[in-house]
Amino acid sequence: MMSGRLLYPRLPRSTAQQIYAEQKDASLDDLYSMGALHHPDAAPGATGGHPAPHEKLLEVQATIRRIAAEAGYPAPLSGSTQRFDRPCGTALYEIMEIVPADAAREGVWSFLSLVVVPEIGPWRFPSRAEERLLGRPRNVLRRLWWRAWALGPDLTWAPENCEPLGEDEFVNIMERPSLGGNRRTAQSLRDALWRAEKSGLDIPRSELMRQLARRLRAARSHILLDALTDSELTALLDELTEESVHDLQGLRTTTTHQN
Repeated sequence: MMSGRLLYPRLPRSTAQQIYAEQKDASLDDLYSMGALHHPDAAPGATGGHPAPHEKLLEVQATIRRIAAEAGYPAPLSGSTQRFDRPCGTALYEIMEIVPADAAREGVWSFLSLVVVPEIGPWRFPSRAEERLLGRPRNVLRRLWWRAWALGPDLTWAPENCEPLGEDEFVNIMERPSLGGNRRTAQSLRDALWRAEKSGLDIPRSELMRQLARRLRAARSHILLDALTDSELTALLDELTEESVHDLQGLRTTTTHQN
């Protein structure tokens, strides 16, 4: 995993909310034309790295827009949203060179989403919810960078005979800080899912991930995961996977009999 060295401009929340309100009803074409690489209220942090140069901001803007175009922009996303999300997360992680502490700053992602590529959030999330456009954890771009940090960097990769993670599976890992906030835990959970898929599943994989994530969170109440060796953590997850599959199969059988 690469380490970051760059600090990005941070947009104050009050300014971000004002821009959000001003852009809320704008067309994608108009938003595209509003894209910029600076804002008078935005500035990088004073310490911890080097300010991202103009050329880097231009590269980030061009890369996001290229990936969106390859996914069909400006036409609505059809089929899997992962046609944009996976390659964008990987690209952001690989090219931004951002200091991880800076990647946890709301203002950074507000700046990117509302100033640099203001058309991308409304295209990816047509409802234009504030949580997707301001730089909060579910921001259109922030969530993708953190997925690549925790689970990548190549979010499009999967072992032979397996599929890359889907949206529900990403969410079940990354929106639980006790899981997604720890790379080793997040990747071990992902790998357990892939092992189950390789062995053959007769239940939807996303359902298994929901069950497995819940069981692992429960196990954390009495097991210190960081104290386990890699082999011990693998064994624990395989045990939890087996229990989850058994319960889901039983639930499906009960439902079938009731119907």
